[in-house]
Amino acid sequence: MFWKKKLPELYSEQELEVIENHIANYFGNFNNVIHEIVSPDIHVDICVIDPTPERNYYTLVTMGMGAHRMKVPKELRKMGLDRAEVLITLPPDWDLKSDDEKWYWPLRWLKILARLPGEYDTWLGYGHTVPNGEPFAENTELSGVMLSMPYYFGPEASVCTLPKGDKVNFYQVIPLYENEMNFKIQNSAEDLEDRFPENFNMVLDIARENVVK
Repeated sequence: MFWKKKLPELYSEQELEVIENHIANYFGNFNNVIHEIVSPDIHVDICVIDPTPERNYYTLVTMGMGAHRMKVPKELRKMGLDRAEVLITLPPDWDLKSDDEKWYWPLRWLKILARLPGEYDTWLGYGHTVPNGEPFAENTELSGVMLSMPYYFGPEASVCTLPKGDKVNFYQVIPLYENEMNFKIQNSAEDLEDRFPENFNMVLDIARENVVK
């Protein structure tokens, strides 16, 4: 008996074009895409927007996560939260070509988050936290992530409308310390963000000050 191989969930060509244009328009033009070689469930590429004088940091945005419709709670299904992409901003001196874990973990976590909803039949949205269980690498105590809004890219950057009207939400990945994650769980994402200093620009700083004392 032959089993039919399950094909990965993909954007249509028209949807992909709209997503690419949205990323370029709001997050920046990208000449480099980190293509995924093996895609068993969804095809997750990572668009790399290089630092510019106006935005002196790398912006890495997934492209493919939103092809999968997440299992959103029934009471939220009409809010257009079932499709998403995630992004992270990294310092201009970040070594994107290294496979050393101290450099690679942000890319790894973009892929982990992109696949998490499908693997666990769940969903991800604003304020959700995911723990790593231990520090991401030997040179940092950051050990989990929270999804926030891409505030610094403008309000329109957070939602892309596909040709048939579906919404794809864009969330920024904010690495957290363990006690920051605990504070968010006990309170709210808004309460945690209220503790961020005014100069908190959401670019990854592996040794940043812990905002929960």
